[in-house]
Amino acid sequence: MSSNASPAVSVHRIETPNGDAWVAWDDQRDTDYAYGGSRMVPSGTPDEEAVSVLRRLAVGESKLKNTLINTAFEEGVLDGFSDRFPQGFLQSRVGGGRCIIRPRDAGIENILSDPLSPEFRRTIEPIFAGIGAFLNEMDGRIKLTPDFGRFAGLADLLLEHTPHVLGVRREVGGCGGKSSFSTTGVIAAFEELKPAPAGPVTLIGSDGAMGSDFFDYLKRSDLPDVAVADIAYAAGTTVRDGYPVLPSRPGTFTTECLGRGGSVVANTWGNELENADVDALRPGTLLLLAHNHSVPEGQAGLDLMRRVAGRDVLALPGQVLTLGGALTSRLEWFSRQARPGELFDKPLAHDVVRTVIRYWVRRCVDSAGADGTTPYEAMLSAA
Repeated sequence: MSSNASPAVSVHRIETPNGDAWVAWDDQRDTDYAYGGSRMVPSGTPDEEAVSVLRRLAVGESKLKNTLINTAFEEGVLDGFSDRFPQGFLQSRVGGGRCIIRPRDAGIENILSDPLSPEFRRTIEPIFAGIGAFLNEMDGRIKLTPDFGRFAGLADLLLEHTPHVLGVRREVGGCGGKSSFSTTGVIAAFEELKPAPAGPVTLIGSDGAMGSDFFDYLKRSDLPDVAVADIAYAAGTTVRDGYPVLPSRPGTFTTECLGRGGSVVANTWGNELENADVDALRPGTLLLLAHNHSVPEGQAGLDLMRRVAGRDVLALPGQVLTLGGALTSRLEWFSRQARPGELFDKPLAHDVVRTVIRYWVRRCVDSAGADGTTPYEAMLSAA
């Protein structure tokens, strides 16, 4: 059944024996398609809450990221690569979409939380069959990425039911999962803005899909003062791969993580900053909120980011920092259409992500400050 969740967003619910899925997409008619990722919510999540999360991700994350990409295309940011792009890519305009999956019960939730479970495939299969059938019914108006990191293989499972899935394996023209490309963008922002090469660097979420990639980058960089934190680490862990481990708590950033100064990079689940003591941030800190739900919606988000800026902290929101996955997925789609049978050009994708994110980081930072505008507000204004 379909319903219109708001004047700008449509929502479709898919009911299966193993769980329900909701797909949302914006109603822009001048775009090639709507695109977004997927997220699983706990089995006990009420319908209203699931749809609320879905809409926020579709509009505040996917649509906003794709709008930033569309604008970069229109302003010629990638014209220097034009001879390397597949037909139609630079002219493309993409809107926002999203998928939320809610397992039927706690047992199914446990299985779907572990892609290595021997029961995983048969459990996810009916859900993906329902999602694939709907995407086919929509005739390409919506395309999804099931997930990334250790769940990257889900794209190939969904591909068995629909061609309108991105992040598939390279052998069929896909990028093979978007987390490494998202991390490339965060690294580009970090290198563009880091206060001092010898200053402290704190990585929050160092055990996740993107966080572990960024942790590997820090190890290769041989920076002198790196500390990490992740709620996945066992209680009492004080060292990880030779680096000190700071205290962490679910749903917030600890004062120990925020208070070291230098650069703080957060690759986390979302909503942590609004629950943290931002007064722990030292003046001169660079805060990269490299995750979805990095800033609350509406006035609450504006007030929070102004408070952070008032402490002389340069904070960048997740939409600018993590658009690399959406950008790479778009390049994958047009490459698959124009160059069937060819391997996806991963070096080109990394170059493109670096270029676009450096552009947006510099634009947001340069547009902020003079009249009290934060980088977050500069991003919203540009989009």
